[in-house]
Amino acid sequence: MKRRWRLLAGLGAIAATLVVVPVVGIDVGCRAGPVPSVAMPSPVPRGERRPEARTWLTYPEWHIVYAAESLGRYLAAGGRPSSYDYGADVAGFWRSYCAIHRVAGARAGAADAKLMIAIIGISFTAEMAVKAAWENIVGRLSEALGGWHSPEDRYAAAVQQRYGAFMHETPWYGFDFAGALGGLWRTSGGWSLVRRPERRVALTGEYGVKALYAKGIGALAGLQPDQTTLLMVVRASPAEIVAVDPRFRAIASGGGRTMVRVPRYAQLTDLIGMLAGRGIGIDDIAGNTTIFVTVRAPDRLRPRDVLVAMPLGDRPGWSRYGVTLPVAGLTRWIAVARASGAEIEHVYDY
Repeated sequence: MKRRWRLLAGLGAIAATLVVVPVVGIDVGCRAGPVPSVAMPSPVPRGERRPEARTWLTYPEWHIVYAAESLGRYLAAGGRPSSYDYGADVAGFWRSYCAIHRVAGARAGAADAKLMIAIIGISFTAEMAVKAAWENIVGRLSEALGGWHSPEDRYAAAVQQRYGAFMHETPWYGFDFAGALGGLWRTSGGWSLVRRPERRVALTGEYGVKALYAKGIGALAGLQPDQTTLLMVVRASPAEIVAVDPRFRAIASGGGRTMVRVPRYAQLTDLIGMLAGRGIGIDDIAGNTTIFVTVRAPDRLRPRDVLVAMPLGDRPGWSRYGVTLPVAGLTRWIAVARASGAEIEHVYDY
């Protein structure tokens, strides 16, 4: 009995270390720099303003989205699950968070976001570690004996792609993991004595655990739901801005400026891209005049003053670049970047 308790205590200590080390490491090793104290007046009502720190601190959550998409593309292309670089996704998460923390860690409104990043970062790290261990031991053996193109492999690739696309508009815990689990057991095709049973065991564990974990996280998130829209001030008349897209809802106007309500997340990036295409500028987004943006571009087009840089594993010679921009110059910068051959990936909206 004492041996059992010692074992449990040892496992608990290891788990606690895995939780504490990355979080403390970021706070100590990636110290936040001084925060500018200049407060700019904003026409956005105080209750509609969002903490500027969030534009940077939103990125780590999106890194997980990009990792999910990367894995989905890799599997859909027929890649071996055992050969995927799970460690690179994890290292990229913590490296990017370190760079982000140096800029935003000490800003107002950062504390709650940092707590959420710690939770999702540890969860993501644990998930990738378990997946990598399984795929490189049990999965690699089943690949050698039965290949990696079973009906379950194809099904997993399709689910992974849906999952990555889903997270562009909805938090991960809203995904139907229970439905994915049910669909797994309805797959059909030529039977294999090794690969198909192994895939069913591996994927049942993955979807089942995620379904349970998602319920818990979803319940916590439901206690304080976030807004799905924000206010933005653009340099155009109400008629001009509504003509761009009906998702722009004019709230007030004057002096050649219009305050509009717009959806957040991926839709905001889409709408800002439309403004860039029309040459319409922005003065203020949710009470802020600074914003973080990522682009995908050939390495020869690396932007100036890059905060985050990460090679794209599925596009040799291309990287993801994260830059901080003034809101007033955002649409102009996007237009120039697109004209040079870069792709606007996401505008991080606080």
